[in-house]
Amino acid sequence: TRRSSDLGDGSILFAKINGKNLKGTARQGSRRPILFMVFGNQRTGSTLITSKLNSHSRIICYEEVFLPWVDSDPSLRDWLDATGRPQWLRAVPGVRTSFLNALFDINGLPHDVGAIGFKVMYNQMSLWPTFAYLAPRTGQLLQDRPLRRWLSVNQVVIVHTLRRNRLKVLVSHALAAQSGRFHSRDPVAGSQSVVIPLRGLKARLRRIETAERVACATILGLPTIEIFYEDYISTGGADQDVRLCTALGQSAPKGGLSSPLRKVSSDDLRDTVANYDQVAACLSGTRFERFLT
Repeated sequence: TRRSSDLGDGSILFAKINGKNLKGTARQGSRRPILFMVFGNQRTGSTLITSKLNSHSRIICYEEVFLPWVDSDPSLRDWLDATGRPQWLRAVPGVRTSFLNALFDINGLPHDVGAIGFKVMYNQMSLWPTFAYLAPRTGQLLQDRPLRRWLSVNQVVIVHTLRRNRLKVLVSHALAAQSGRFHSRDPVAGSQSVVIPLRGLKARLRRIETAERVACATILGLPTIEIFYEDYISTGGADQDVRLCTALGQSAPKGGLSSPLRKVSSDDLRDTVANYDQVAACLSGTRFERFLT
């Protein structure tokens, strides 16, 4: 699968972006902040990255501003309410870009901000996110094309969060749904495990693959830095912190970026999948067998 270009340590990426103009008048005597979007599938570390970026004194990263049911500030939901528009307009092309233009009005941004961005899940690039989640390839037909153009015109840096082991994406989601804790700031006592339904398992793994291919096609040509969850967790993230900060035109703080979020489950599938032997038998001999380790 062809990906948008991942630009190494981030320094080349910053050089490409510096000097591009956001719609509006630049602030006197200042350089406009780098715009960025944390982009990924569910359970690939996007919330961890967002949290870490927000620990930097010159970086602001908003949460999922397009979600209609999450009480976050700012949000498209609140902007529609504040401007007297009905919520169904979120499915109209161009409405979300109007919201982003208002959100990132360069004259209204704090002067000490060097980079500012927001988080978007793969399916939220579609005007019908639920449909795009269930059928990624078909959902691509309903993509919000004005939003894609907005990202291109403003040279928004894509921070693409990825996870190599797609089975662990499924397991992580199942564990979170079972416990009701999708992210945790406290260590979890004891081990957690979940039963993974065998029926449709390979189809669910294929859907994750398809969603990633569609997402890569969506951001093709945009300045992109890829962050793999496995690399971030295994190394403590220090090298990835430097890459991230450099790509956003900022120096990494001493000690790196920080986050209050904690990993809530074991990384060993034998610990987290109660029916591991059955899952292994189901995937044995398929291209998904490599995800069992």
